[in-house]
Amino acid sequence: MAEFLSDEWFVKVDELTKAAGDLQIPKAMADVTVNLKVETAKGEVQMCMNRGIIQKGSISDADVNMSMPAEYAYKILVQNDWSVGMRGYIKRKIKLSGNMKKMIPLQVYKPSQPCIELTKKITVITDFKDFKDFKP
Repeated sequence: MAEFLSDEWFVKVDELTKAAGDLQIPKAMADVTVNLKVETAKGEVQMCMNRGIIQKGSISDADVNMSMPAEYAYKILVQNDWSVGMRGYIKRKIKLSGNMKKMIPLQVYKPSQPCIELTKKITVITDFKDFKDFKP
């Protein structure tokens, strides 16, 4: 297992993503690039969702920039619970800037079966000790 958002975690996620082949990423996700600044106990981690693919670092000219606590990032990216995003935004735990029109289709985002299978594999390799007490 790899600690969530560690360098090792990003390497393993990249390996799993490449091994998964065609993820059949739905258009709503494939049409948007999002930079994420995730607040962890060890400091901020810069990452992105590059047309549906989790990557370390940021993208120049991303459509949207987001910041959020690690617990929300874990729930959304690892557990595939996109509903927590809206709750986090309402509670002002998730901050957004950029082209919000690109985010609207994600409110009804449904991952493809290959994306679901990849997420399951990411869940297996992810260690996130701080998550057990999280209630969005």
